[in-house]
Amino acid sequence: QVDAQLLVVQKLEEKERGLQSSLATVEKELALRSQALELNKRKAVEAAQLAEDLRAQGEHVQARLRELQACAAENQAAKEKESLSLKRAQ
Repeated sequence: QVDAQLLVVQKLEEKERGLQSSLATVEKELALRSQALELNKRKAVEAAQLAEDLRAQGEHVQARLRELQACAAENQAAKEKESLSLKRAQ
């Protein structure tokens, strides 16, 4: 009976060692995944900031484009006016 109990204890100790090894592996994997998560969070924040910067830059470019279009329209109107004046003068 004592031998049987010793055998059971040995098996349980072996199982415990295996579980400890598995636990260590899982803890390492968790640490790696946590690092990857933090890296991805930082990248997401950087991407969001870049997107915001690009949006603001796009709005600025659109505003400048509208200004230039208005200026071009004014120049076209002035050109047509001068052209008409030149034709009259001729």
